[in-house]
This record gives sequence, C-alpha cells and structure tokens, in this order.
Amino acid sequence: MVSIDDRLNEFEQLIHIAMRQSNRWMPCPAVSKQQFLLLATLSGNSRMTVSELAEELSLSPSATTIAINRLVRDGRIIRTRDDTDRRVVWVELSELGRDTVIELRQRRKMILQAMLVNLSHDETEQFVTTFRKMLSNAKDLG
Repeated sequence: MVSIDDRLNEFEQLIHIAMRQSNRWMPCPAVSKQQFLLLATLSGNSRMTVSELAEELSLSPSATTIAINRLVRDGRIIRTRDDTDRRVVWVELSELGRDTVIELRQRRKMILQAMLVNLSHDETEQFVTTFRKMLSNAKDLG
C-alpha cells in the first residue's frame, strides 16, 4: 500500500512537471508570468488602482509598480491619474495589452488541451471537480 507521504511526493513532482510544461505558453521573454497575471487581472476589470492590483495578486505595491512600469513602457498598460484626486493612479489595458492576454490565453488553452487529451470526458470532469475541491480547502490555509 502506498503511503500518503508517497502520494504527496508524487503529486508534488507532477505539479512540478506541469509547471515546466506551462513555461511553453509564454510567447516571448518580454512578458513574464507575473506580468501576464497582472494583465489577465486587468482584463477582468475596466481599470484598477495599483493598490487594488497588488492586493488582488498578493504582491507588494513596489513589485506591482515595477511590473506596471515595464508594461507601460512596452505599451501594454495605460496609466492615468484620477480627475478628482491626483494621488490616485489608474491602470488599464491598452489594445496591445488586450491582444497579449488573448494570445497567451489561446496558447495556454492549447497546452492544457494537449495535457488532457488522454483523458475521457468523464475523467476530465472528475479531474476538474477534484481540483476544485482541493482549491476550496487550500484557500482557508492562506
């Protein structure tokens, strides 16, 4: 019989392999995974403040600002000051930023489909259900 520690070690190794595979969906070194997560978070909102983004991504404001600065420089994010309170800085996706998110999501989808191709429909459904359960328990730990 396999122990729970053996299963956890195997699971950790499989996650590591999956993460290495996911490195293939980054189209260019100009956009890091952290920057993609920032862009993807912005794509779900019309605009956000730097503080809102930092909180949403569990990053420090300084790390968020560094990522934003590079994305502004690259033309993927637009930064504007609030009309009524100049201390507030808003960030939103530019057209290039929206295109980047779409392209990376399409690449990620292709890679995930390739990873799931050997599973039946029922196995895929069970995998998603199990993963959802795992994540619902994990959110209480953080």
